[in-house]
Amino acid sequence: MEIDSLLIHYVDFNLMTMVDISCDNFESALVYKTVVLRDSSCIAELTDIFLGKKCKTEQPIDVRCKIYMFTPQGIKVMCLGKYILCYNGNSYKINTLFIDKVKELILKGEKVLNDTIITHTPILLIKQDVFYNYVRQRCLPIMKKEKIDSLKIIVDFCIDRKGHTVDVSIKGWKNQFVSNSLQDEITRLFQEHLKWSASENRSHKVRKVLPLVLVSD
Repeated sequence: MEIDSLLIHYVDFNLMTMVDISCDNFESALVYKTVVLRDSSCIAELTDIFLGKKCKTEQPIDVRCKIYMFTPQGIKVMCLGKYILCYNGNSYKINTLFIDKVKELILKGEKVLNDTIITHTPILLIKQDVFYNYVRQRCLPIMKKEKIDSLKIIVDFCIDRKGHTVDVSIKGWKNQFVSNSLQDEITRLFQEHLKWSASENRSHKVRKVLPLVLVSD
């Protein structure tokens, strides 16, 4: 797995809660800390233990750590509890050595001042892969013209009751420059093509942040 960098949201693994914390509601349920890992050797350590042999389980997870992996294919998410790891819709048993290694990596991470990922009540993103590929196809010609090899951005927006994307704003990850032409194109794509599940019970607007990684061919 090719990983450029890791964004880790975490709390004390021994933290006690009244109910189990799911991967979807981790950020909204707990006050968490954040670090970023960019060192290739640290990322390789995580990849090595992640790719090690693990047993699947049906046990529910009680999340204490959420890892966002920036890859050329987009953002992948791994959630960790004290005994369970969830990734790509599957749950696996993990041991204390796995958790201890993750704790070591967290200590090596850089603190994040502003950029982070915020997740509230889960909302269905319809045809996410299709939309991501469409954004990439539309932005690559602009990136090529502006001689940009890769771009990591955080798109901040709101979702209304009808599932429309509104109030879009864009900034580069770790203050990476994003030209006006790219911002305008991405904003237009989000407003015109990014649709969410509609709900009249939803508050007037729900704020969400979506990270995107765009890599030229």
